[in-house]
Amino acid sequence: MTNQIGKPAPNKEQVASGGRLQRPPDFTGDQIQSFSAVFLRHGLPCALLGLLFLTDATVWPLLKSATAAARENSTLYLISTGLVFLCLLTHAALGKYPLVLRRIGWIVYLGCLSVWEEWVFRIGIPHYLGALGIGILLPILISNTLFGILHYFTLRWRWQWCLMAAIGGLFFSYNFVNHQNLLLIAGIHWVMTYLNTPRMPNGDRRIEQKPPTGQLY
Repeated sequence: MTNQIGKPAPNKEQVASGGRLQRPPDFTGDQIQSFSAVFLRHGLPCALLGLLFLTDATVWPLLKSATAAARENSTLYLISTGLVFLCLLTHAALGKYPLVLRRIGWIVYLGCLSVWEEWVFRIGIPHYLGALGIGILLPILISNTLFGILHYFTLRWRWQWCLMAAIGGLFFSYNFVNHQNLLLIAGIHWVMTYLNTPRMPNGDRRIEQKPPTGQLY
């Protein structure tokens, strides 16, 4: 079976075998094939947890310190953010999928998600675990392990990708410990996340304004 552009639409066999990132259907559910599912399962919980942390006055000094460089050099950071965004748009425009508005929105969403994930897993959770008196290294290890596990359940990633997410989180933690710069690591996270998932799961046919291409994440 082919679609209007001559590419195979997803069939039962493709869904059953999973995609590049996603596992076949299992106890965590079926294939995630729409932005709404990605947001409700992953983006929204991360945002709510990040907002919950912000209700605690003890984390505000951490946030102030982590954003000090951006506040002191706001023009530089605004220009840098714009350039990164422009580079991602250019990459998307040069690819095989059309650069429609929803694809641009996906890139913006990934940027926001990167900020929240870095806030939660590189600052918030390690802060609360460190308050238990278990040192510095153990909270970082626990937080990034949770980061990998989160992707296993919410985005249904294969375990290899979850392991890579946890290892990548350790890199971000190391960077943050050395530079105390939230937006720097969020920017790197944004680029890496986009390159790994340059478009939404294509079960939502409005994304490319074309029928599915037969590819599943």
